[in-house]
Amino acid sequence: MNSLLSKVAVGLRLLTITFALAAVAGCSTFGIRHPVPAAAAETAALIPTPVIRYWGDELPKANSEIFAGLGKTANPKFLALSGGGMNGAYGAGFLIGWTARGDRPKFDIVTGISIGAVIAPMAFLGPRYDKRLETVFANLVDQRAKGPGVIAALLGAPAIADNTPLRAAIAQVIDQQALDEIAAEHRAGRRLLIGTTNLDAERPVVWDIGAIANSNIANRLELVRTIILASASVPGIFTPVLIRVNVDGRAYDELHVDGGVTQQVVLLPGGVSADLPKSRGTLYVIYNGTIEPQRDAIQQVSSVSVLERAVPSLLKYRGRGDILVLEAAARARGLKYLLTAISADFPQPDSLFLASPAWLNELFAFGYKNGRAGIWQTHP
Repeated sequence: MNSLLSKVAVGLRLLTITFALAAVAGCSTFGIRHPVPAAAAETAALIPTPVIRYWGDELPKANSEIFAGLGKTANPKFLALSGGGMNGAYGAGFLIGWTARGDRPKFDIVTGISIGAVIAPMAFLGPRYDKRLETVFANLVDQRAKGPGVIAALLGAPAIADNTPLRAAIAQVIDQQALDEIAAEHRAGRRLLIGTTNLDAERPVVWDIGAIANSNIANRLELVRTIILASASVPGIFTPVLIRVNVDGRAYDELHVDGGVTQQVVLLPGGVSADLPKSRGTLYVIYNGTIEPQRDAIQQVSSVSVLERAVPSLLKYRGRGDILVLEAAARARGLKYLLTAISADFPQPDSLFLASPAWLNELFAFGYKNGRAGIWQTHP
């Protein structure tokens, strides 16, 4: 993981060079694609039925499928897990600390974006999966990634880093037993939703993982793993993910990447819609990042130093906006709103992506401490 993060840091430092050489890198090594025709984007499907995905930026026509079963619960509990890359160690630690506190609820709907998508299935299945969650993050910290490198990426390779460690982690998260348990919970009315970004369409997509698990799709285990991989595939760092679809019996593909490109955190497709029953429920948001300003003066001004400061700021305020939208919508539906995020005074690594295993372990421990103490805030 440390080697991988080092590669990413180098990638950021060469971002300006990448832009300069973009024309040279016009010939991609990704392979021949069969993208969905623009006119067929709305009808592209993996299978005719059931509904397994929605555009994330509009209210779905089949919201009743998502909300089926919520009426059985007087005080529904919702959990939204944000993106954040290496900062996902905070969310993992928080969940396990919450279990130790003894009042972690069984969530009716769990959503995940990017690294939150990796955590979400284990959060959905409950404390029995805490050990697996801890093991997955320990392995991500320990594994060393190998990839084509920055120079190859500049010459057309689809990524800087190999996603093999991430694939292995996702395979640990979702095995056949976990998939069967997700399907059973889906039949009981609970929902597990994962967000990706369809780069071809330039739109967010929300996948109903429980519907896939409960379907007769032959390769449903591999499909769920692929969706989670796509959600966590940072553009330019990890290879984008092709998802095969059909239009009028013809095979095409869609290019999906990190859900955080379009949404840092999400609860439902199109927001918290009017279809969500008003209740005395609770929306919990675990934000794997800081949402408060952090002063850090740039001593040597250069394109690299400006980018290293500007990119985190961009992501922070994009995420903050998503959080505020969720808060307002949740309160409009009568939901109690509780948020946890990494505090601004927690020590940060020297570079945006460069973090040692020791730092990641400290962040995990910090999340555990906050989860066990039940530290929440009601407003960013």
